[in-house]
Amino acid sequence: MSLIRSHTGSGLAAPSSAPPPTGGTDPSLHLPRLEPGRLLLMLLRRSWMVLLPMLLGAGLLLWVAGRMQKTYRAHGSVYVSNKAPVVLEIRAVAPEETSDLEQLRSVEEGLASSTLMMRVIDRHGLDKDPGFAKPGMGQEALVSSLQSRIEIALRRGTRIIDITVEDRDPAQAKKLVELLIAEYDSWTTERQQAITRRANEGLATEEQRLRGKMEESAARLQEFRQNHPVPGLEGTDSGSPVRDSLAALSSELTRSTAERLRLEAEYEAYVKFDSSKPEALAGIEKSERGSEVLAQVKAIQTKEAEFARIQERYLWKHPVHREAANELELMRKTLAETVRTAGQSLEQRYKIATENETKLAAQVAEARNRAVETEGVREQFRALSRDAEADRNLHESVSQRLRETKLAASVPASVLRWEDVPLLPEKPSSPRKPVFAAVGAFLGFLLGLVALVIAELGDRRVRDASAAIRSIGAPLLASVPAIENPGDGMVLMTDPASAGAEAFRRLRVVLAPQPGGNTGRTVLFTSAKAGEGKSFCAINHATALAMQGHRTLLIDADLRNPGVSRDFIGNPSGESGLGGFLAGHIEAANACFATSLPNLYLLSSGPMRSDAAELLAGTRFPSLLEDAFRWFDRVVIDGPPVLSVSDALSVSRYADRCCLVVREGGSDRRDLKRAADLIRSSGGNLVGFIWNEVPKSARNPGSPGPVVPVNRPGLGAPQPVGSGTAPSRSSLKIIETFA
Repeated sequence: MSLIRSHTGSGLAAPSSAPPPTGGTDPSLHLPRLEPGRLLLMLLRRSWMVLLPMLLGAGLLLWVAGRMQKTYRAHGSVYVSNKAPVVLEIRAVAPEETSDLEQLRSVEEGLASSTLMMRVIDRHGLDKDPGFAKPGMGQEALVSSLQSRIEIALRRGTRIIDITVEDRDPAQAKKLVELLIAEYDSWTTERQQAITRRANEGLATEEQRLRGKMEESAARLQEFRQNHPVPGLEGTDSGSPVRDSLAALSSELTRSTAERLRLEAEYEAYVKFDSSKPEALAGIEKSERGSEVLAQVKAIQTKEAEFARIQERYLWKHPVHREAANELELMRKTLAETVRTAGQSLEQRYKIATENETKLAAQVAEARNRAVETEGVREQFRALSRDAEADRNLHESVSQRLRETKLAASVPASVLRWEDVPLLPEKPSSPRKPVFAAVGAFLGFLLGLVALVIAELGDRRVRDASAAIRSIGAPLLASVPAIENPGDGMVLMTDPASAGAEAFRRLRVVLAPQPGGNTGRTVLFTSAKAGEGKSFCAINHATALAMQGHRTLLIDADLRNPGVSRDFIGNPSGESGLGGFLAGHIEAANACFATSLPNLYLLSSGPMRSDAAELLAGTRFPSLLEDAFRWFDRVVIDGPPVLSVSDALSVSRYADRCCLVVREGGSDRRDLKRAADLIRSSGGNLVGFIWNEVPKSARNPGSPGPVVPVNRPGLGAPQPVGSGTAPSRSSLKIIETFA
């Protein structure tokens, strides 16, 4: 029976020769640490654990709110005028510069001050009101109690201050708002009156002092006027006779000097005059004498030009030449005489202008001396006048302020006016039942979340494929969705277009042997515990292989609780199936039967046996697998659960690949990890797991599990593998070789 060594390509080599398709890496590395879908499903599944504490918390706090004392809120708002209460506006004496926002903040702080609170308490006897104050409360406690009930806030971007008062009595809350504003008005009025009294006393004293100073200044001015009888003393600078005379003489002196300079320049031009030089004409002024000289010069120049033409034409002895020369000489002598006569006239006029200038200079100097003396007196008079005027203006200003302060005493100093008058509150402001209910629901929600997390951490059931990957440490091979009508369990036959059928086709591709290799032909389907759906997956995988054309042998290796062959176990009292073959009582031909599906054969388990562990651990089971590969392309084993008995560990070491079936919501994380570790430690090649979403209730209620239909020729005992209604000899011969 030692056929394992002689047939190395039969699929019974060491499991390490068939590496898993995952390449040996941890399949849970790609999984996210936080899965939103898993969290959502957890919340939906255990939503009652959150909703119930929320309802209980909301109800409890609503009950507490109903037992609490009710309070009422009265609200009012006042408008602050754009000017602060300023009694004195003497900027030079008491400058008061307060920005608008600072003024509003000052009013806000004043309304909340302890002084105003104490005035309200004292003026209206709140300290004796048992509803407001307890017996024996001090001033600080009373002020704190009142401040805790009042809320004062400046409305952003406006000049409106909101005032809110809370009290158990609605009338008392409204009254406190009104009292607060009334007492603030009274307080500001009293402060204004006190400031006015102090201002009146100071201004009256200052007015008497300034009156005496003003009278003294006026007396000094009058005395100076009598001692200095200067003409035009009280006039303006432009109306002074001395200044007017000095100005006139200075103007006359300027004109005389200008005339002398003009005559001097013209005289020098005549003295230096040369008729032969044309540039000499520039210094002659355009006067009557100057025009005459210029006319004679132009006539000489014209005559010289004419004489030049005569010289070219006639000799000097010619009468025409001599006549022209004599005329030119006469014209030059006439010009010289005219220039001399004009120069003498200019010289006389120049001397007269010089004498006039000298006399005017002397008169100007004398007038300047008189003006200096008069200006000193006038300056002293102006200084005394300015002092007297300043004393009179200051006295008048103080007198006016004194009259204003007397009037201000009768004008209220309040800058507040009602914007919203407080109304009597009709509904209590607290306790707010919606808020209490929301807080209770939130606390219940937190408590429910804690309970949910604790319950989820304590729940060891596997509810999704990601949790199964982390527990098993192997990849997901296929996910079988829930099937509405699975029939007898063979989904590929009853509903080949369903998603479940497609999942088993995908599993067939994943578990297919490598091209050119002989390993991977034996696949074991097992589970951690019973009821996971391993028989369902084994039947459909074998069906998928047979439909692809592979001769497939389906072995029911669960000798303690038959799965796929529970309806075909033969005679319970006799020896049949895999158990009978392993015990050596029957041949393989008597245990293997053809099914209604071509290429699919079933080796049933036979009756339940108590010695299943010893039989599966013996040498006949690996020999059976070794010989089966001579006649079958694939072998699918439906093994027993791993944790229930040790039978699956004995079978797993002989299978090329082991698949663990995990049912949704029916597996335990620790059981899955333990089962995977046991398969690996026993030498099995655990390549992955199948996620089975098919519930137990979806199966055929007439059958406790999937059933493989077989060909039964008659009503007698089951017939071995063959075709038609009677077994053929060739088929019997093939089955006999299993022995």
